[in-house]
Parts: sequence; structure tokens; C-alpha cells
Amino acid sequence: MKSQIQLLSLNDNRVFPASVELASSCPCCGVSLLPAVLYGACIENEDDECLNRVYLFNHCPNCDECFISKHVFDEEFGDGYLFSSASPVLISNETFSDRIIHLSPDFVSIYNDSALAEALNLHAICGMGYRKAMEFLIKDYSISKNPDDQKKISRLPVGQCIEGYITDERLKALAKASSWIGNDQAHYEKRHDSYDTSDLKAFINAFVTFIDADLAYEEAKSLLCP
Repeated sequence: MKSQIQLLSLNDNRVFPASVELASSCPCCGVSLLPAVLYGACIENEDDECLNRVYLFNHCPNCDECFISKHVFDEEFGDGYLFSSASPVLISNETFSDRIIHLSPDFVSIYNDSALAEALNLHAICGMGYRKAMEFLIKDYSISKNPDDQKKISRLPVGQCIEGYITDERLKALAKASSWIGNDQAHYEKRHDSYDTSDLKAFINAFVTFIDADLAYEEAKSLLCP
């Protein structure tokens, strides 16, 4: 639904009303909202109205932050402007336990970089990032269980690492599935069409849950049997 917004033309400084579809959520906190528009401006194209661009300066009452939204001409109905994008995009980092952070800090860093890419709608690359994060986690976990094989594990293809060093069948299944879907994000031919990045993230998070529990068990065992 569009709202009537007063816009300043940056071409000739005149002020005029226009129907503009507002942002439906805040890019800073992610909460659905009807933003308070503090200022609106339009860059007009003298030759083609369809190339006009509208920019709004918005306030979010939930997080008390301001953001800029971009709006493009509604070519289908020829009336007003449609929401296109908003910035800055701020996301909260995924929270991992201290055990996971200590085990694989690179996994945590790469995972959160991938989550930011996804939030920025960089869907062509975020899946590859999640796949890379998972490889770091698999290898760091395998090394923690087999410290004498650190050099060997670090050089192995991730598939061989899973087969040779992940012994729990549940972890092996999650690791394999994550690797397969992750490969689809990086290769020209996609072999598992019914799975996407959301499934990859679900499998990674399940893997994290299992190994976090295993690490907690090892801590408890060391406490009981010092």
C-alpha cells in the first residue's frame, strides 16, 4: 500500500506529493513497521519518468534508528513509487557457545560474514560462504578429536575428512548433507534442486548443536574423572 509523501525535486527544488510504497521492515533491527518518514527527495529523469528515483529518510520507532530507503517508479500501474531497498543493513551476529567459539573461531567469523551477505541479498555468494564455514567446523572438530593428525586433516578434501574422522552417524549424515548442498552453491550444475541455503543452514545448526553437546559432555567427564 502506498502513502502520500511530500517530495523535494532535486532537479528544480519544487515540492510535490507522490504515492510511495514505504519500507515494510527496518533494515537495522528487522522488525516489521510503518516507518515515520522524516524527509523525501526525488531525482527526476527529464526524458523518461520511469527512471525517476525516490529516496526517503525514515525513523524506526522500535530501535530508534534512522535509515534510507530507495523507491522506483511503478511501471505496472503508472502511479507512484514502489519500495526497492533500504540501508544500512545491520544484523546481529549469530550467537554461538564459548565452546564452539574456542573450537573454531574461523567458523564463527565465516558464518557471520555469510549471514551478512545473505541479509544484503547476495544470495549468489552467501551459500558458498556457509559451505566454507561448515568445512572449517568439520575439520576443527576432527582435529580436536585427533590432534596427532592435524596436518593430515587440514589437507584432506572435506568429504574424506567426514568419512575418515566423523564417527557418529548422526554427525556424519549432517556433515555430508551440508557438504553436498554447499557444493551446489559453488558449482555450475546443481544436483539437489529441492534443497537450498535455508536447508544448508538448518543442517549446519543441527551439526553445531550435536558437537556443542559432545564438547559439554567432554567437559563434564573431565570434571568427574580428572
